Amino acid sequence: MKKTVKPLSQQLNRTFRKWHRKLGVFAAFFIVFLSVTGVALNHTDGLSLAHQPIKSTLLLDYYGISVPQDVRFYQQQTIQVVNNSVWLEGHLLIESDAKIVSVGQLFLKHNQQKVFVIATRQSILLYNLNGELIDMLGTESGVPEMIKAMSINNGQVIVDSADGYYQTDSDFFDWQVIQPLITPKWLQSEQASGEVIQQAELAYRAQFLTLERIIIDSHSGRILGDIGVFFMDFIALLLIVLSISGLYIWVKYTKNTRK
Repeated sequence: MKKTVKPLSQQLNRTFRKWHRKLGVFAAFFIVFLSVTGVALNHTDGLSLAHQPIKSTLLLDYYGISVPQDVRFYQQQTIQVVNNSVWLEGHLLIESDAKIVSVGQLFLKHNQQKVFVIATRQSILLYNLNGELIDMLGTESGVPEMIKAMSINNGQVIVDSADGYYQTDSDFFDWQVIQPLITPKWLQSEQASGEVIQQAELAYRAQFLTLERIIIDSHSGRILGDIGVFFMDFIALLLIVLSISGLYIWVKYTKNTRK
């Protein structure tokens, strides 16, 4: 009995249908995933994705965002110093190029208000209790260089610098060299529990990784490095193949139905 040989077009059609179904099931998940992440990225402002910090330590470690080395607290823990940044109840006041020395509170006589005094190695910064910058004083304003410690007592500010002790009043207009008989009481950071320190560390790290970044990296595959990028390229090629095979099957189907 002679074996019937099917036409090439029929064999191709059957092959396309078979692989189209199999690849379609595999690609369905990625189609949904890419669609959802794409829609989210189109509405990143409305969804505030850039303002949603990631607090997963696993993801933070994966992205190489390390734990800060310097964490200190001042003013009943309302002021946090983390590395070279100062925070007031979760609100960033300053990111300094120089090391933060200490933070204290002072009553300004000329305008009758309390302020936070932040001393860095090179400058003195004044903020009101709402976290608004009032003044920034540097060496051009007479502030001594290389500040190592600060003391605030009875409206007087004393700093220990590379050139000795300097004192100024609450107006900060004039800095004078002093030689006190008793060593000033330097401002010290406050003790905090391990849990409070961990919360401050996590809040600091989380600012460098947002939900928007995670979605962008997931959408492009970069969250898995170069392998992830190549894999998403493969998925893109797969979707092209599915589109071509689907179009071929549709053309063959329409031709057959017209016969």
